[in-house]
Amino acid sequence: MKPFVPEQGLGRIRRISMQENLRPRILITAGPTAEDIDPVRFICNRSTGRMGMEVAVAVREAGGTPRLILGPTNLTPPDGIDTVRVRSAADMHREVIAGLAWADGLVMTAAVADYTPAEPLTTKLKKQDGDLVLRLKRTVDILADVKSRPERTGMVVVGFSLDVDMNLDEGRRKLHDKNLDLIVVNTVSSFGSGRETAAILSRNGVTELGEIDKSALATQLVATMASLFNCNQE
Repeated sequence: MKPFVPEQGLGRIRRISMQENLRPRILITAGPTAEDIDPVRFICNRSTGRMGMEVAVAVREAGGTPRLILGPTNLTPPDGIDTVRVRSAADMHREVIAGLAWADGLVMTAAVADYTPAEPLTTKLKKQDGDLVLRLKRTVDILADVKSRPERTGMVVVGFSLDVDMNLDEGRRKLHDKNLDLIVVNTVSSFGSGRETAAILSRNGVTELGEIDKSALATQLVATMASLFNCNQE
């Protein structure tokens, strides 16, 4: 596997720490999910998990305690970060719900599949003449489920909204519909890159960051979360 190396840059220079008496525990999802068609084939996406790993490092460096829920990726997680490896959207959903009682915050950077094969096969699908129609079913929307959980009360919850282009309207819709505290809007150009075009939306407005290193985005996001935790303690 390829080792994950945190980016060096603005995000490693300008740190904003949590309050001395506040060391929040942050659950972070990262990477893609793989939805099995049969024992050989699966549906996946191009997420590498780097953004979530950068957030985990930024949380640790700001004084919090991160736990990373990581989908299948060729990057190895950062040293010293508590990491739970998962494969499917159902796996990730299960681990997030199980971690809510532990967590003070949740950051959903993972690119979780919206659909999964309705009837995955236990043996290899054989090639036949003609087309193949694959029936898919919806996966559980993890953030929508978290919204309804009693553990959600008092947590700081962050979503990510990815599209081909910057879609702030869709980000605002998700912020409202899923009762998020923050949402990062970004584009598909982030896949496989150390940089991305992004904006952070809150209930009070939007911070447009333009093109930014993922490490710097992680630092900015954690600093914004820290301000929310600190406000909750006042």
